[in-house]
Amino acid sequence: MSNEVYANMMEVSCKQAAGKSICAFPDVCMTPPTTPATPPGVPVPYPNTGLASDTSDGSTTVMISGQEVMLKNKSYFKKSTGDEAGAAPQKGVVTHKNMGKVYFTAWSMDVKFEGENVVRMLDTTTHNHGSVPGNTPVWPYIDEEDTANVKELCAEEIDNEKKACKGCTPYGKQDPCTKTSLGIVGKPAGSKESTEADTLANRTAANKCLAARRCALQPYKSAKSHCCPQQTGHHLIEASALHNTGRGGSGSVAVKGMSDYSENMAPCVCAEGVNQNTGTHGLMHTFQSAAAAKCPEGNIPMSKGPSVKDRVTTYGESKESAAKAHKKTFPESQCTKECITAQLDAYHNQCGVEDNTKIKAVVEGQSDVSEAAKEVKDRSANIRRARAAAGLD
Repeated sequence: MSNEVYANMMEVSCKQAAGKSICAFPDVCMTPPTTPATPPGVPVPYPNTGLASDTSDGSTTVMISGQEVMLKNKSYFKKSTGDEAGAAPQKGVVTHKNMGKVYFTAWSMDVKFEGENVVRMLDTTTHNHGSVPGNTPVWPYIDEEDTANVKELCAEEIDNEKKACKGCTPYGKQDPCTKTSLGIVGKPAGSKESTEADTLANRTAANKCLAARRCALQPYKSAKSHCCPQQTGHHLIEASALHNTGRGGSGSVAVKGMSDYSENMAPCVCAEGVNQNTGTHGLMHTFQSAAAAKCPEGNIPMSKGPSVKDRVTTYGESKESAAKAHKKTFPESQCTKECITAQLDAYHNQCGVEDNTKIKAVVEGQSDVSEAAKEVKDRSANIRRARAAAGLD
């Protein structure tokens, strides 16, 4: 498309773009009937969508395809759709609006038009504003139409998260990430000898809300703020698997066929442990590495320059391995393979990575597979015993 202009390898959002923030969920609005039994109406969660074509108060001198560009804290999509039925007098439970504005909550840190930061594909949004705050949790802004597939394949996970987190933000007032809930405030120690990451993992797995939220993969940049502060985002498809060296950026060459990849935007699961040696972060690496270690050596074509000799797999095989590792590491989350792989595809496919794309099989982990499996099994057993003793199951 002629209007495709990029900042930090991501498309800039403008009025001429086909971008949309699809199905931000839940936008809880009070909905008729307003009966004596339910005088304010019934609270119903709606999925909201905003369109870049509704851009308002954008740039005035710098244009893309003759149309205004979205700018930090100034521009917005003038309406969102999907919550029209939430028309009882109160409307949105937070903003008292329906079909309200869409604002961005992230943007390029170093690319500016008219002195203001520009916003880009995959920057995050909140929906149904009258003013700040919005009425929905933060969801990625994706300039792709196939993300409807994610909503369909993750329908059960979305419903499970809503039920498990009904008393937690943004549905209620409880913060699931407090020290009382998780035992620590900051990141756990990164040494193999420390038990902090494992203790944090135990508490997180026992928290039904946080366990359910592991099914929703987040861009790494967004995961820094939307995981609990104690957690770390783990790339299910390693950034290093997609480059000849490093994780992208200066000095790295991408695998053949891939472009516009950013490790900050690639999908992650919220894990415990600051590195590949500790906590559930380490377990993910261990399970994924066990599969990678079985891959043969071969030549991996690069987008430019010579091929790289390394253990070789394909993106299709790697995403299957990642989904299996996710299920083994986080059994309490009950995430389906279809939901996890659909989210991985939603990002990587738009970067030109297909199932048959050859990538590196990355091997790094904290322990052998049998030890890792025993750790997960013991954690699950302890959680079941604790819940039974407390009469919670």
